[in-house]
Amino acid sequence: MARQVSIRKRLLLSLIGLIGITWLGIFILVNEDTTHELEEIYDASLAQNARILFGLLQQEIKEGEVELVRNIELSDSFPHTYELNIAFVAKLGGLIIQSKDAPDFLTVLPEGFSDYTSDGKKWRVFTLSDGETGLVVHTAQKLQAREELVAYLVKDTLSVIMLILPLLGLFIWLGISRSLRPLNQLVSEAGAMNPRSLRPFNIDDAPAEVAPLIIALNRLLERLDRAIENERRFTADAAHELRTPLAGLKVQLQVALRATDERQKTKAMNKALEGVDRTTHLVNQLLTLARADRESATTLTFRPVDLVRLAGEVIAGLREPAEQQRIDLTLDTDQPGHRINGEPTMLQIMLRNLLENAIKYTPAPGRAGIRVTEHDDRVRLEVWDSGAGISRQALDLMFQRFRRGDHGSASGSGLGLSIVKRIAEIHDAEIEVDYSVPGGGFRIGVVFKPATA
Repeated sequence: MARQVSIRKRLLLSLIGLIGITWLGIFILVNEDTTHELEEIYDASLAQNARILFGLLQQEIKEGEVELVRNIELSDSFPHTYELNIAFVAKLGGLIIQSKDAPDFLTVLPEGFSDYTSDGKKWRVFTLSDGETGLVVHTAQKLQAREELVAYLVKDTLSVIMLILPLLGLFIWLGISRSLRPLNQLVSEAGAMNPRSLRPFNIDDAPAEVAPLIIALNRLLERLDRAIENERRFTADAAHELRTPLAGLKVQLQVALRATDERQKTKAMNKALEGVDRTTHLVNQLLTLARADRESATTLTFRPVDLVRLAGEVIAGLREPAEQQRIDLTLDTDQPGHRINGEPTMLQIMLRNLLENAIKYTPAPGRAGIRVTEHDDRVRLEVWDSGAGISRQALDLMFQRFRRGDHGSASGSGLGLSIVKRIAEIHDAEIEVDYSVPGGGFRIGVVFKPATA
C-alpha cells in the first residue's frame, strides 16, 4: 500500500518549494543587476577621479609649477582601510606621482578602462593621456574589493532568506492548518455517524472549495439514508406480510394431511395452491418494490419509449385473464404514437399494475382500458374502469404500502399503487386521480413530459 501524504504536507512542500525557487530566481537576477550596477558606479568613480587629477596637473603644467608638483609628499596615514584598494599614478616624462602601493604599470595601457595584473593582484584601471604635454594619468582599483563587496551582499541576502524561510514555513503551516479545519471537522462528523443516524454535514463555516464536496456528501447521505430506510421497511413489511399467507398455507396442508375424505383433501390442496399463488404474487411485488426503491433516474438508462405501443403490449398480455372475468379491455389514443423518455421495463410494470387493479376491482361484466393523449405539452396516460370507484376518504390512503381496496371480494398484496407511485417519481411524472367519475368508475392518470429527441 502506497504511503499516504497529507494535504497539509503537500501544500507546505509545494509552497515552500515554489517560494524557494522564486526567491532563487529573484536572487540571481538581483545579484547580476547589483554586480553590474556596482561595476558601473566604481568605473564612473575611477573615471571622475582620473579627470579631476588630470585637470589639476594640466593646470599646474600650464602655470609652470611642475617643480611644486614634483615636491608633493603623499601622506602615509589613511583615514579608512578602503582607500588601500584605490591607487593613482601620474607620469610626465620622468616625473612620477603615485599613491602608496600603486601598481607599477610596465606596459602602455590604452585610454579608457582596462584590466591590469601586477604581483598577482588584479586591478581595474582608467587611463587618460595628453599627447601635447606627455601627461599620463592612471586611476586604479583592486578587483578584490569589488568582489568582496558583491560577496558581502550575497551573504547578507542569503542570510535574510535563510532566516525568513523557516519562519515563512511556520506561518504557512499554521495557515494551512487553520484552513483545513473544515476538513478535520468533516472527518470528525463522519466518524461519529452510524447507519441509524446519518445526519447531514454542517456547511455553515465551510470554505467555497469544500462546500460542493459537503453538498455532494449530504446528497449521498440522504440517498443512503433513504436506501437504508427502504431496506429496513422492506424487511419489516416482508416479514409481516409473508407471515399470514405462510401460516394459512401451513394450515391448509395440515388439513389435507389429516383429511380422510378425498373431496375435503382436494379442497384443502386447492386452497393451498391459491395460497402459493398469492404468496408468489406478494413476493414478486415485494421484489419489484425493492428494486423501484433502489433505482433512480441516475441509475436507470432512459430512452425514448412509445407509450401507445407499450400500452398495447400490456393489454395484450392481460386480455385473457380479463376475458375470464368478462372485462372488456380497450386502448384509446388521439394519435398513433406518444413518445416519452423512460425506462421501458419500469413503465411496463407500472402500466400492468394499474390495469391489473382496474380488472380486479371491476365487477363482471365490465369495461376497462388505457387512454393516451397529449395536452399542453404533456403526455397523459390514463387507466380507467367501470367499477365502483373509490371514496374521497380512501383516496389519501390508496398509495400507502399494503393498503388494499375496500372491496372485500378482491385480493392482492396492497403494493401495486405504491410501485406505481415510485415509478412515477423516478420518471418525474405526476399522478392524477379522479374519484368522482360521472356514471361511476375510477380513473387514474400519470402525466409525463414528452421526449425531447
